[in-house]
Order: sequence, then C-alpha cells, then structure tokens
Amino acid sequence: MEIVFLAILAAVGFAIAFRVRQQKQGRMTVHAWELGLLYVDGRFVEALPPGRYNTLGFSERLVVKLRRFPIPETIHQIEVTSAERLSYRLSATIVFEVADARIAHEGRYQDMLRLAVSDAVVQMAAGRSVESVLGERASLGATILAGLGQPICGCTVKQVVVTAVTLPPELRRLYAEVERARLEGQAALERARGEQASLRSLANAARMLKGNPELMNLRLLQALSTPGGKGATLVLGRDALAATSVGEDEVR
Repeated sequence: MEIVFLAILAAVGFAIAFRVRQQKQGRMTVHAWELGLLYVDGRFVEALPPGRYNTLGFSERLVVKLRRFPIPETIHQIEVTSAERLSYRLSATIVFEVADARIAHEGRYQDMLRLAVSDAVVQMAAGRSVESVLGERASLGATILAGLGQPICGCTVKQVVVTAVTLPPELRRLYAEVERARLEGQAALERARGEQASLRSLANAARMLKGNPELMNLRLLQALSTPGGKGATLVLGRDALAATSVGEDEVR
C-alpha cells in the first residue's frame, strides 16, 4: 500500500509540475515597445495592446510580436551597374517603422523591404557614374529614399544610408592609378611654382645689382660679418690682389 501511495503521490506531483510549466510556456507578454497580433486557428482576431496573454486553450492561439519603434536593417552587397556599364556593389542601412503590424507580418515585410530598397539602389546607380557615386556618397541616401514607394508592406522607411561602396579589384586599381597620377601632377605643379618664384627672385636681385654695383660689396660684407661667416674663405681676383699689394707698399 505504501508503494502504491508513493507512486500516486509522485504522479500527482509530476502532473502539477507539468501543468505549471505548461502554463508558464503558454503565457506571452507584449511589451510597451512591441505591437501584438492574435491569431486563433490560423485566423487573425485582433491587435493586442501591451499586456500578458494566455496562448493555451482548445483552439490554437498564436501571439505575434513586432517592434514598435524605428528598426535598423542592413542590406549587404547589392549588385549594381553604373551609367558606363561597370559592375560593382553597394551596401545600405535603412531605418524603418512598422505602420500596420498585420500587413507587415502577413506580407513578410523584411523580404519586401530588402527587395524594394535593392531595386531603388539599382535604379540610382544606373543613372550615375562610379566617380559620381564615390563623390556624392553622403547624399545618395536621400535619393534612394525618394525613389521608394511608401509605405512598403505596412512599413515606412525613415532613413537610408549608403554604408559601403565595393569596387572590383581591376576597377579599384584603375581609380588608384588615376588618383596617384593626379597627386603627382599636383606635386609637379607645386615644384614648378617654387622654381618660378626662385627664378623671379634671382632676376629681381640681378636687376638691382646691375643698377647698383655697390650692393654686391655690401652684401659681401654682410655675409662676412654674420656668425655663420666666421672662418669663411674669401677668394679675390687678380685686380683685387694687385690693389692689395699697392696698398701695402704705401703703408710701408
């Protein structure tokens, strides 16, 4: 009898524990930042406000939850073709809100959003060159957003940002060579400007010395009197040496 009683007691305890666990699993909470939908036996019944709901019963009850506030979604590596028929890839991040939870859930809003945004990105890239896309990357999101037909499957796209431009290796190498050539041209131009400024300065100095020969002597004395002129070697011509010799004889 004791064994039978213990077996019955264990069975009752197991049944209670199973029921409690089932009740916990059969409860669904819709939070304040979520939109809830109730489906009974596969049919939509109502939109649920925030709260706790029981999904257990004789009928199949399903509670679906969707985010209420703006949601970011990144679409990677969209294959596009430029106006000059060059293929490359773009990545974009969108921020959207669920406007109609039922339409969004039943229409598979994530797939439809990716499809609509990818099509808008392809259309945008087809009318621009690769160079234009690289130069106007910061403002391309507004163009893509304007090309979207809103709303999209119960959702409204608030913002689009082009996050990456991926060029194929050959095209990336060509643009690198073009940029290198441009920088080398700028460097050569700066060198030429520096040489022209130096020649202009020398020409001005030559004109001044031609009209005022005494400036050469003053410049020479200035160079010898500076601290850097200590220990400098001064080489004089034949006439200067002769004049020096005459001066020494007169002193004697």
